[in-house]
Amino acid sequence: MDIGNARCPDCGKPMTPVTCECQHCDIRMEGKFSVSILSQLSVTDQALVIAFVRSYGSIKKIQKLLDVSYPTARARIADLIKRLDSTMEVTDNMESQILEKLERGDISFSEAMEEL
Repeated sequence: MDIGNARCPDCGKPMTPVTCECQHCDIRMEGKFSVSILSQLSVTDQALVIAFVRSYGSIKKIQKLLDVSYPTARARIADLIKRLDSTMEVTDNMESQILEKLERGDISFSEAMEEL
């Protein structure tokens, strides 16, 4: 399972990983863990990011790799950028909710910063 894309089967919102376990020595850590922005992308989008970086940002090389026209390659990269941007956005409403939780003492300052 790709934990970066885990969604609640009931409401569809992203789930937060809470347990890590070493298969070798059975040590277990529990808490709220974050996943990287790139791990929240689909496997296809992750492959495109890797290909883009490995080609030193050359859209022409991506075009050849994907066997598509230059405008199509550029459009796929632009779409990927939009998805990356959307994973990094915090809506005003979400920001207010996080600050309210901080004010009530439900979360610590460092937890609030992570959520923001």
